[in-house]
Amino acid sequence: MVQKSLGFIGLGEAAFNMAKGLKKEGFPVIFAYDKFWNIEPQAALIKKRADEAGVVLAPTLEEMLKHSGFIMSAVSANLALPLAEAAAPYLTAGQIYIDLNAASPMTKEKVSATVHSAGAFFTDAAVMGPVPNYGHKVPILACGNGAQIFHDIFKPYGMDITYIGEKAGSASALKMFRSIFMKGFVMLLVESALAGHRYGVEDEVMASIVETLESEESVAALINGLMCRGVVHSERREHEMDEVIATMQELQMDSIMSKAAKEKLRWCTNQGFREFFGGLPPEDFHDVLTAFDKIIAQKEQAG
Repeated sequence: MVQKSLGFIGLGEAAFNMAKGLKKEGFPVIFAYDKFWNIEPQAALIKKRADEAGVVLAPTLEEMLKHSGFIMSAVSANLALPLAEAAAPYLTAGQIYIDLNAASPMTKEKVSATVHSAGAFFTDAAVMGPVPNYGHKVPILACGNGAQIFHDIFKPYGMDITYIGEKAGSASALKMFRSIFMKGFVMLLVESALAGHRYGVEDEVMASIVETLESEESVAALINGLMCRGVVHSERREHEMDEVIATMQELQMDSIMSKAAKEKLRWCTNQGFREFFGGLPPEDFHDVLTAFDKIIAQKEQAG
């Protein structure tokens, strides 16, 4: 049985909110190590957070790790691997190292290897929402050979954890690739609204977008149809985007998202999706993905 004590590497905003919530739910013992624990002006804030969350501050990383069955790394993404490497000499068999950092899947794989080399279990935990809003109940996707235990121990304390398998990096990959759409979608809306505003039709533009998104078909069917038609009709739509970009230039508006859309449409045309499907959109977006694999394989065989 894993020791039911938790240690945080870093006591920033995310760790503080999680620790505070877990403590209120009755989690027995929570430690934290933050390199600024005795360096002002950060030390005052760290002590305040520790007191408010009921967290015991450790003077060294080694001391915190010695007392913790579960370790959550909640630092900047660029520090995920260096801190795992710093922790490795003090990790022991049976401990579970949970990486909450917004790092790449490849970084998570390296952290996993580092943790495994010390005999501990690893969990890649992708945080899927703002921790200050949700606290310890923020949705988390978890994978790795320690993820199921992490899920089973912390679920009763109110954490919203979804186990997605043992392959380290999968959770972070899902989060990263989802961000392509979520962040891109927001910026597409901003560019569309600003251009519409410059021409005096912003409300009509937004209403038209809403009408499309609120169509009678489900969101899943809408997404499927948009993808399947989009790759087949990319060449015609690319030319339409040329007109969009020219209009934006006339209005002296930034068109970086429109230009990116045109380039991706050109990429689809160059892949030969239209020819592959005989000019007719496939039924399922998975067919597009399979076609991509086959097209790449054909190009590689052709040299």
